[in-house]
Amino acid sequence: MNLKLNIKKKIIILIVIFATILSGVALFVSSRTITKMVDENYQNRTDEIAATVARVIDADAAEKLTKELMSVYYSIDEKVGSEEWGTPEFDAYIAKYEHLRDTDEFKLLLNQLRSLQEVNSVDCIYLINVEFDNKQFIYVVDAALEDECPPGCFDPLYEMNYGIIEDHDIGFPAYITNTEEYGWLVTSAAPVYNGKGDLVCYAAVDVSMDDIRKEQQDFISSLAIALILMTVAICVITIRIIDSSLVKPLNLLSEAALKYRDSKSKQKASFDEIEIKTGDEIETLHRSMVQMERDIDNYIENLDKTRQQLTSTKQEAEEMNELAHKDSLTGIRNKLAYDQEDEKLRKELKEGKNEFGIAIVDLNDLKSINDNYGHDCGNISIVKIARIICEVFLHSPVFRIGGDEFAVILKNNDYDKIDSLIEEFNQRLKALEQEDIEPWEKVGASIGYALYDPTLDNSVDDVFRRADQDMYQKKKEMKKGR
Repeated sequence: MNLKLNIKKKIIILIVIFATILSGVALFVSSRTITKMVDENYQNRTDEIAATVARVIDADAAEKLTKELMSVYYSIDEKVGSEEWGTPEFDAYIAKYEHLRDTDEFKLLLNQLRSLQEVNSVDCIYLINVEFDNKQFIYVVDAALEDECPPGCFDPLYEMNYGIIEDHDIGFPAYITNTEEYGWLVTSAAPVYNGKGDLVCYAAVDVSMDDIRKEQQDFISSLAIALILMTVAICVITIRIIDSSLVKPLNLLSEAALKYRDSKSKQKASFDEIEIKTGDEIETLHRSMVQMERDIDNYIENLDKTRQQLTSTKQEAEEMNELAHKDSLTGIRNKLAYDQEDEKLRKELKEGKNEFGIAIVDLNDLKSINDNYGHDCGNISIVKIARIICEVFLHSPVFRIGGDEFAVILKNNDYDKIDSLIEEFNQRLKALEQEDIEPWEKVGASIGYALYDPTLDNSVDDVFRRADQDMYQKKKEMKKGR
């Protein structure tokens, strides 16, 4: 049996193998790219929503409700987990928490969570408290409209979330699960802090990915069909080209070589009679491959459009986050932004980065201005002192942390030149007193500061407290001087 293949069959086999592999690789890469892109966008969005919920909800109400719930939880000897959902024992256990639903804190938090849930178009937002010793978390408030987890219901922590046991502040970084009960789901949880910076509980968010996964599978299936059809078409076209443009010229060359062997005198005439442009066949195949790549680029372009749509969701979340950190009157950062910067300073302090300070500015006589000239004039005073603070402390972030109180995080150049900047600030206020302007524009303020001192300070709060005390001392001296 002759198993040898002629060149036509060998080339056909190579083309089919090459086209099949190329299509398979394109499909595999496209599938992986889509999945990674979709997962990252959903995880980022879920993390951002959880962080926003943790900053926006009433932390005092959450703290009070969590304490009451945990008081009931620790008073129960035999606790029944959610794995026994629907049993009489579970119902009896949950009934012990039922009175919490009638509290003002529960109703307030439930309304806040459901409003945020509706605005962000997510499946569920809920508050939980983690029992670190037993590696489980207890539901405090669940805003789900269906299958709500009642207060006191608890579940074990996933092993992937054990990091929260060592570092309570990390919460649950967004992770994706696929279960028979809930389908594809992205979950994230962010810590909720009270006004003192103490951890109260965690704000958790669930976002369903079932619809996007279905669209993703439909798109990949369409892409696979298109690639298969295109591969078959390319193979058929290429085989015909090879049959008519490559095999035939090779046979002619073979005949010409035989003639050359038999008679060298006919060599030139024999090859001259054959017109073979060796670039034509290669160019035809190349054009087919280029066309195939263009078609794949069109599919990738469609993938980019999908990515842009997902990115727009992220941008909306970022814009919402920016508004939440901006003071509407002065345009500078607000108390939420200061709390975030405070958290950053805490982390830096743990890493040994302790060259920072805090300056506190308190606007004088705001109540008198409001009473005598109206709140509009009072707002002018607030805006003016905010502008002066920003102009003097040009290299430091400035925050409005109260109605007439501002904070400045001192670092780098402003940290090194704090005394001269304090002097410049006071001189600018004195200069206003000499100007021929309205009384509410002659703003006065007291300023105090403190630089981190390891011998005096154990935390960022200690620095803030010393700066506040220094400011009030300056205010007393100013009153005494007047």
